[in-house]
Amino acid sequence: RRLSLPRRPAPQWRTSHMAAVEEGASAEELGADCPYINEYCQQRHRGVVRCSWLKLKGRILLSSRTFQAGEIIFREPPLHIVAEQPGNPAFDRLKELCAKYNKVFEYEPLWYWTALNSLKPSQLPPGETRLKPITADQQRKLLLLFHSDVTQPSKASIELVKEMSLESHATALELEHLLQVWILNCFEHSDSPLGYSAYFMSSFMSHSCLPNAVWHYEGDNFVLRARSAIQDGDEITVSYLSEDSLLESTGSRRKHLRDSKHFECVCVRCGADRDYSRGFKCPACAGVMYHNHLEDRPGIAVLAPCEACGRLSAASDFVALFEQEKWFQSRLDECEQKMEKAGSDRSDIIKALEEALGKAEGVLSQHFLLDKAWTLLSDLYSRSARRQRDAESVVRKRIAFEEVAYPGLSGSRAWTLEGYADMILRHKVPSEAVAKTLAATVPKIYQDSLQILRLMFGNRHDYFSAVHRKAIELDAELKRFGCAA
Repeated sequence: RRLSLPRRPAPQWRTSHMAAVEEGASAEELGADCPYINEYCQQRHRGVVRCSWLKLKGRILLSSRTFQAGEIIFREPPLHIVAEQPGNPAFDRLKELCAKYNKVFEYEPLWYWTALNSLKPSQLPPGETRLKPITADQQRKLLLLFHSDVTQPSKASIELVKEMSLESHATALELEHLLQVWILNCFEHSDSPLGYSAYFMSSFMSHSCLPNAVWHYEGDNFVLRARSAIQDGDEITVSYLSEDSLLESTGSRRKHLRDSKHFECVCVRCGADRDYSRGFKCPACAGVMYHNHLEDRPGIAVLAPCEACGRLSAASDFVALFEQEKWFQSRLDECEQKMEKAGSDRSDIIKALEEALGKAEGVLSQHFLLDKAWTLLSDLYSRSARRQRDAESVVRKRIAFEEVAYPGLSGSRAWTLEGYADMILRHKVPSEAVAKTLAATVPKIYQDSLQILRLMFGNRHDYFSAVHRKAIELDAELKRFGCAA
């Protein structure tokens, strides 16, 4: 969940500069409104980024200068914010319609409310006070955000245009376009009342499983930071996946994106000949053989040569290894389902996980399913005072996996490090001997976590501040025993 604050006024445009931006633009870029977007980039963001168009991707965002990891690329205020309005006659009527005709109104009332409050003044009847119009320029920006091709309005949009007496001013298809924009581009803005926000520039960045940028909130602003070094002319990419999902295998990441965003990722990680989140133990030397999906054949997955001995596995090896992987996945799914049920016997779940993990670790190596199992076990172990060392052991395995799986700044790695340091400190009896032991390890773990979080989110973000406070408190405690790191 992401929260931000009230929107700020949209900037004014200079037509003379707009003409200059259009000069030299391709027909495709003109059709995609790239000159208009670049005028905004020039006005709002001093031209540090620019929009272009690619046949396979559509609109993309390019850097116009060099950025170092951790450097802010731009800050973006909300384009529009819409919240529920109990007591507003139009909103109350909308809720009644959604409840009474739930087969027609497939979404929650707020989704339709966002569309109704994204109409411009000319699309509302004179004297309309229930709905708040936005400027024509705001609406133009909203309609530039990604949305599916809509040629026919839904029954809900048709009914709303009639119900709100908009027939002479706005069409159902216009309302449907705005509805789809909000459904595919909004962020949660507030909880009480529930509100959604939309941002302009966020829609123009492509996904990568090894992105060179990351975004977060700072007050009411959408902040984009360089996640790695960016050169002038580089495409700026972000991840559409969570930090945890970035640690999964190529096949798993692609499935997430197909299911949620409806495209096949072809980024540098997904196009690599080794999947460092899906490794198997070499039958000859116990080294690692990584999945090479580029060589997969229909019905047969292929492994790259062993990293240690160079051995090439036979097709029969592939089949057996992937069958074991499939079995382990099913066992993990069963354990997760049991953990979600209230009152489940934790000891039975731990036993089942340990048995499945014991078999899997004989076959899998540097594998995201192992990381998933270690995550579940560390949570279960940490609830028992008798199993703290076991919890620490599996978290160390997670840290080692994450270091290889993702070759860049990883929020998940930072939070795993933070959790590991917290785990070591838990239930420790303050003494000089313990302090000396802690001083040799824990401060460094916190600092490694802070280094990642500072570059990804800045030193004013809550993610950084939470770990920083722990590091300061630990330092003060160590100094009390004369054992400062």
